[in-house]
Amino acid sequence: MSIRDIPETYEELERFNVEFERSRFGYTEAGHRVATAMLRMFVGRARVAPQGLGTRAICALLDEPLLAALGLPSPTPAERRLVEGALRLRAGAVRLLPPRRRPRLRTEMRRQTYPKGHRIEELGPLPSGARVPAPPGAR
Repeated sequence: MSIRDIPETYEELERFNVEFERSRFGYTEAGHRVATAMLRMFVGRARVAPQGLGTRAICALLDEPLLAALGLPSPTPAERRLVEGALRLRAGAVRLLPPRRRPRLRTEMRRQTYPKGHRIEELGPLPSGARVPAPPGAR
């Protein structure tokens, strides 16, 4: 990434990070398209809240420079407090649960897009010019 002169203390690193973002982050149409597509995908999977509400909740977790760079709506202070409070409530509830007996590995979870499972090294875009195989039963 060609980062040189990495600061030695956390405070210096934080200043470096803020200045790095300030000088290099900016709005692009492509960044906005990717951000909104990811929001739709994420919120679409969580069927517990209307899409607009889910989008506002996710935006409440992001800082202002990132929201501006992605062209996403800025949440109100009340929305930020509500989302942070909801996460604290969830953390308190999870703390009361018994420990898991075995880990819940994402690679072992069933997914609609990979009904027979997947291996991480096989994920990603296809090589240039490659065709997507038709799903079973498709013409």
